Amino acid sequence: MLSIAVLDDEDIYIDRIGRITEECMNQMGMNHEIGIYRSGQDVLTDLKNGRYFDIYLLDMKLPDMDGLEVAKQIRRRSSDSILIYITHYVDYCIEGYEVNAYRYILKTKLEENLRRAYLSMKEALRKKKKCDRFYIVEHYGQQERILYRDIYYLKKDRKYVVIVHKNGESLVRKPIGAILEELHSEEFLMIDRSCIVNIDHVESLKDYGVCVRNGEILPVSRPKWGYVKDMIMNGGG
Repeated sequence: MLSIAVLDDEDIYIDRIGRITEECMNQMGMNHEIGIYRSGQDVLTDLKNGRYFDIYLLDMKLPDMDGLEVAKQIRRRSSDSILIYITHYVDYCIEGYEVNAYRYILKTKLEENLRRAYLSMKEALRKKKKCDRFYIVEHYGQQERILYRDIYYLKKDRKYVVIVHKNGESLVRKPIGAILEELHSEEFLMIDRSCIVNIDHVESLKDYGVCVRNGEILPVSRPKWGYVKDMIMNGGG
């Protein structure tokens, strides 16, 4: 599901942006959710708590802080989010591009230019949602997002499951079968009772084992060997 945040302190523009967004997403057939914010600090609080959005529609001038500072904080935690400024102030256009903003839309031309922006990113959004799925790991009240594409494999270690990914390792205290159900994706394959591999990172098969892109060789249980070979050769489906 595509997630979209609207940050503005004026209800009239929140309503207009929300309406245009709903219409465009429905026309493009995109499942989506919209989060409404009236202060920059609320956006930053959710960021710290692990709530990220695919698209941020940001006003530049807010009562508590400016939209540029909000964008800088978003960029530190979510470098691939799409930022679109919607504002009255044309003078801030150059500053908007400091944070790699996708568009800078004046509120006087909101209707036509926001629709145009959504249409221009249609295919990119479809590809993004396919590859940007993530698994959330809880750490003492904080959340860590691990992109599916970054996960090499998951292995059982006593009461925990270790998620081995591009940025290191993360621990989850759940049964490994429950995590496989939560991932709910054909790219993850259980190769024995204690290990799940991301088949997108399998480079080769060898002697009842799979060679993973990070250099490790993971053993495959003999009863599963034929099935695992077929699934990997056929890309999981």
